[in-house]
Amino acid sequence: MTAIDNWNDPVNAAFAEIAPLPIGLETWASLYLAITASHERGHLTYDRRTDRAVLHWGADQSDPSITAARALFDKINQATGTTYRRDLFSGGREFAADFCYHPLGGCLLGKATDDYGRVRGYRNLYVTDGSLLPGSIGVNPFVTITALAERNIAHIIPTDLKV
Repeated sequence: MTAIDNWNDPVNAAFAEIAPLPIGLETWASLYLAITASHERGHLTYDRRTDRAVLHWGADQSDPSITAARALFDKINQATGTTYRRDLFSGGREFAADFCYHPLGGCLLGKATDDYGRVRGYRNLYVTDGSLLPGSIGVNPFVTITALAERNIAHIIPTDLKV
């Protein structure tokens, strides 16, 4: 896997991971996963009737991220003589902005929890995932989430469980 770092662009900051299309055979097409610095935020509510969490995110909230990604990929296409594929996503779109590889936020460290992921007001309830992070940290957050979880549990086990 390779990547393109365009974080220094003051208007359209983006970072793109490049991978082969994951279908098991060579297609000579690359899949670009773009990470952008969007200030858009969704929120969840609980629907008691269906016993489900409901995500509130309008399609137009993806527009700033698409704009940033398009600015980066337009430069790449111009420099390399390549073009967008419009046959991979429904409706002939160049971008699929209706999914998120690394969702973050929702139960912020130090706000909804204490500094170690203990949920405020609920004894023995802990958060140890990406929801502790307030938003994009610039690249794949896996290692940061893992380090934070290890730090928190190293404090919680001897403190809360007296082990």
